[in-house]
Amino acid sequence: MITIQNLSYASMIENTNVSFQLGLNYIYGKNGSGKSTFLDCLSGIIHNYSGTITGNDDLVYMNQNLYFSMKLKVKDYVQFVLTLDRVKHTYNDYFAYIKSIGLKTFLDEAWNKEVSMLSGGERRKLFFVTTCYLDREWYVFDEPFAGVDDEGKQLLTTILERLVASKKGVLFTSHERISFENMDATMYTLENKQIYTPFEQKQTATSNH
Repeated sequence: MITIQNLSYASMIENTNVSFQLGLNYIYGKNGSGKSTFLDCLSGIIHNYSGTITGNDDLVYMNQNLYFSMKLKVKDYVQFVLTLDRVKHTYNDYFAYIKSIGLKTFLDEAWNKEVSMLSGGERRKLFFVTTCYLDREWYVFDEPFAGVDDEGKQLLTTILERLVASKKGVLFTSHERISFENMDATMYTLENKQIYTPFEQKQTATSNH
């Protein structure tokens, strides 16, 4: 479980208390509401926040920013991620994983291309599936479904289902409300610098009547 107590940062997050259980969790919020800032704090990209975050020692985070050259070829990106993570598996294991999720043709065609030559949706798909190949307790994604077509969304959902079935924790953000057919998701809302649980959302709605 990831637990956040009295988290505040700049003018975006203020005295937030929330916890996330293993399984599928997502934070709904409008653009500019502070979702990315919250995940940056949670993942350790931002350090100078106040409050405490525990349970986030074993996570991988895919945000919306690129920290490498778009001139890298896809094969170099994959090698970079696996080497950086000290993955002991061979390319054969990675390709077996890619084949199991139905992306062998996509990766074969993209393998020698520069990342810049892929469409936005293709890049997001590549980053997502490679991130999910790594073995972690928690997988954190900032707007993973944004700019992805329906086929891509179905693929991402299938991979999330695998992670949840493997007793992993998933946390992602979205500016759209999302429903899943084959798994339960706990939705949180970020507004007014606070993250509200489903129960708190219900209580707030009741108190406003």
